[in-house]
Amino acid sequence: MARDCAVFHIVACGTCWLQVKGVEEPMELAEGDFIVVTHGTPHKVRDQLSSPTVNFFALSKSHMVARNGTFRFGGNGPLTRLVCGGMQFENGGTSPLLAILPPVLHVKRTDDQARNWLGLTTQHILSELDRGSAGAAEVVTRLADILFIQAVRAYFEENADTAITGWLAAVRDPQIGRALALLHRYPHRPWTVDALARSQAMSRSAFAARFTELVGEPPMRYCTRLRMHAAAKRLRSDREKLRVIAAAVGYESVTSFATSFKRFNGMTPGEYRNSGR
Repeated sequence: MARDCAVFHIVACGTCWLQVKGVEEPMELAEGDFIVVTHGTPHKVRDQLSSPTVNFFALSKSHMVARNGTFRFGGNGPLTRLVCGGMQFENGGTSPLLAILPPVLHVKRTDDQARNWLGLTTQHILSELDRGSAGAAEVVTRLADILFIQAVRAYFEENADTAITGWLAAVRDPQIGRALALLHRYPHRPWTVDALARSQAMSRSAFAARFTELVGEPPMRYCTRLRMHAAAKRLRSDREKLRVIAAAVGYESVTSFATSFKRFNGMTPGEYRNSGR
């Protein structure tokens, strides 16, 4: 399956294998595990690595679905039960959080830190789905939010002191970490790579290379992402004029702001505001 949003799976019972495009090693999932494919990347879930696969969404349409959304598929092998869903994020294209997460978040039921909250939350979700009572969809949605937040927190706690690349490593780096703090605190300033490099007493080339290596994208693209995220929040929350929002996020003209916004979000600021996202 593949989606333009984060996709999650809860292994309610049984075991299975997960293979995500671009991730070399397949992952064996066990009962109680929670997995998030953070960018909706194409992936396969199956009983054995040698088993053929079919499109999940075509499969769900061709099989009888129960009132609670359950359908059955397969042969006479051991039963595996999965709860699958998708998560849409406001400003997903510009979200700094999504940009720094790995392709897959895998929380194991056997992890000491996750043992209590993962089991309790997933059991609550399964109970709501099985009962199908009034308001069940709303309750499950909130519980899925909690699962995602907990999975992100577990990832940060597990990797904060050991990551050698990525955003967590960048934050620990004395110079790149301070540069990131400046960008997050003052995204509207007229930053250039030269200015950021000088603020950390580094050469332009050394700073750009180090920043890109650790963060995963060049300094100015990261800065633009922060600006577009701030602009999207303002477009959703009030009716400020575009020139006011453009100035607030560091653009001298509405035209240049609109061009950058469309490049990141696939629509103009006006279209984004009118879409009611």
